[in-house]
Amino acid sequence: MYRHLTSFFTSSATKSTHLHSSKPCAFSLSPSWFLPASSPAECSCTGSDAHTEPPTGAIVVDPTGAYSGSFRNVSEAVGNVPNTTDEHTIFLFPGVYREQVLISTLNGPLVLQGYTCNTTSYAANEVTITHAKAQRDIPPEITSGRNDLTSTLRLKTNNMKVYNLNVANTAGRFQKDGQAVATIIEGNNYGFYACNFTSNQDTVYANKGKELFARSYISGDVDFIFGTKAEAWFESCDIEPVGPGCITANGRVNESSPSFYVFNNARVFSSSGNGTAYLGRPWRPYSRVVWQNSELSDVIHPDGWQQWNKDNNTANVYYKEFNNRGPGAATDKRVSFSGVLDAAVPITQILGDNYTSEWYVDAKFL
Repeated sequence: MYRHLTSFFTSSATKSTHLHSSKPCAFSLSPSWFLPASSPAECSCTGSDAHTEPPTGAIVVDPTGAYSGSFRNVSEAVGNVPNTTDEHTIFLFPGVYREQVLISTLNGPLVLQGYTCNTTSYAANEVTITHAKAQRDIPPEITSGRNDLTSTLRLKTNNMKVYNLNVANTAGRFQKDGQAVATIIEGNNYGFYACNFTSNQDTVYANKGKELFARSYISGDVDFIFGTKAEAWFESCDIEPVGPGCITANGRVNESSPSFYVFNNARVFSSSGNGTAYLGRPWRPYSRVVWQNSELSDVIHPDGWQQWNKDNNTANVYYKEFNNRGPGAATDKRVSFSGVLDAAVPITQILGDNYTSEWYVDAKFL
C-alpha cells in the first residue's frame, strides 16, 4: 500500500555500555522519550523482575562470545532452535544486533527474552535488533510480500512470547515507497511485553491471529500500526506519533473478518505539532478500531479519524472511543463515521473468554 509520507524520524538505539554487569542496575543509554519507572540508582538487578541470566536450557546470544556455547547473533540462535513440540527460550545478552531476523514455522512455542533489570518496563531494555530497509530498497520486479521483506523481525510461527526487546527499522522517511516495517506478525498467539518498536511508516504489521501488546512503546508517523486479519489488544502502551499521519490503518476486508484493534489504557504523546496525528484511517472498508480509557494528547487532531482518500467509502467502518481523557480526547468535533461507546470493549472479546489460561498471555503485565 502506498501512502504519502510527510515527516522524518530515525530511531536511536544505543548499545549498552557494559555486558554481564554486576552493578546494581544495568540500564542502557536511552532516547529522551523513555520514561523509566525508576532511576538506575533506585533499582537493582535482582529479584523477580530482573532477567539477567539465561534460564536452564536456553539458547544464548552473546555478542562478546563470553558465555559458553553462545551464538554471536540472533539469526544463528534461531537456526538452532530444536523443531520439537517443547517450549524453547532464546536469551539475548545486551547489545545492538544489526540484522534482519526471520523466525519460520516451529512445532513448539518460543520465548525471546532480552536481558533486563526490570522486565516490566521497556525503559530498562538493553537489547536492540535493528536494520534499515524500506520498500524503495526492494527490486521493482518483486511484486508480492514487499512489506514483509523490509521487516527487521519477521515472525511466521505460532505461539511466541517476546520480552524486553527494542526492534527498529531505521530506513527513515521517504516520499514514496517508504514502508519500513520493524516487525511483522504472521502467526497466531503472540504476546509482546515491555518491547519497543520504532520506525516511520508501517512500524508494526499486526496482520494475523491473536496478538497482545502490553506495557510496550510504538512510534512512527504514517499508518504505523496496520494489518488485515489480526485481533490485537494493546494494553497500557505508549504510542508516539513522530510526524504527521495516522496511528492505525486496520485493513478488515469484510464483515465476517475477526480483525479488530483495541487500545486500552494507552498513552498517546508527541513532540510533533498539535493536531498532526489521527487515531486511524481505513485501509479496507470494514476497518475496526477502538480507543478506550486512554490519555490522548493534543497531537490528536479534533477530527480524530481520517478517510483513506477522498473516494474512500466509510459506510462500514467501525471507529469508536470510550472514556478517554486529555486535550485530544474531546469527541464533539469528530468525523461523522466515528462514534462513542456506552461501555468499554472487554478484553475477552479480543483474546477469548479463557485468555488468562493461554500460554502466550502473561497476566502480570495486564
